[in-house]
Amino acid sequence: MNRYIILFLLIIQNLFSVGISAGTEIKNIAYLNYTLESVAMETKSNELIDIVDQKLDSNMVCQESGPVVIEPEDSGKVMQFLLLNNGNGAERYSFSHVTGSPQNFSVLNPKIYADNGDGIFSISEDTLVNELTLNADEKINLFLVADIPKDAEKLSLNGIKSNSLTQGDLLYGESKKLENFYVVAATPEEAKSALCTYEVPSLVLELEKSATLSSDKLYKRTTIHYEIGVKAIGIGSVDDVIVQDMIPKGTVYVENSLRLDGEKAGRFDGKGIFVAIDTISQKEESEEIVHRVTFDVKVL
Repeated sequence: MNRYIILFLLIIQNLFSVGISAGTEIKNIAYLNYTLESVAMETKSNELIDIVDQKLDSNMVCQESGPVVIEPEDSGKVMQFLLLNNGNGAERYSFSHVTGSPQNFSVLNPKIYADNGDGIFSISEDTLVNELTLNADEKINLFLVADIPKDAEKLSLNGIKSNSLTQGDLLYGESKKLENFYVVAATPEEAKSALCTYEVPSLVLELEKSATLSSDKLYKRTTIHYEIGVKAIGIGSVDDVIVQDMIPKGTVYVENSLRLDGEKAGRFDGKGIFVAIDTISQKEESEEIVHRVTFDVKVL
């Protein structure tokens, strides 16, 4: 008696693959075909049903290519982050503001917004969030928006931390049963948060503006002489400095009155004055005025 036994087994690999949704049933049946005394025979095994577990895996990333340069008392300064759900099921996250080191100053009023999809922060179009849900393989841009205190200097590391509400108090590598399948915590603690840097440059500029009148009071045809003092606070160098000012309503610009440190400079475009100073450098701390821009207007 010749027997030819052909065994076909269906092998399902990588049950935790991100490509297979959590809760999916993986059905497995083995088939057996053979010939017994010229008669074809066939049988099959019992059906095994496995349910794909949910892999909780996410990653928070800072999207800034370098420090976000700010000045003291700036408001609504934006940092951009990216949250990716690398898992194989929907996951709900809560968010919190976190800080790192160095922390030379603390920001004020930190808020977290979800992007509307255009990658540009808009307080009217983006959504203030505490929690949100991402589907498997979904990602979203998040914005951290904060105010800068008046005494800010040097650096401040700030960011967003995501906490999986599905994971709860599970530690990395632990699992628990959820509905009819298990969830496995696969996100390392360091992947839950990311930090970007706010930086106050070592040299910042300030303007000090004053006005003097050609008469004892402001009359028709009185000439107002404006002086704008440029101060450099700190040590360092800044480039592409431009001083601009708009001509007040009810006045006209006095032709050829625009000066930089007493010399003709800049331009008047019909609405305001513009003066380029290019580079300002300072090697020692000082609060003295380093440049003066002056111009005159006449009351109509």
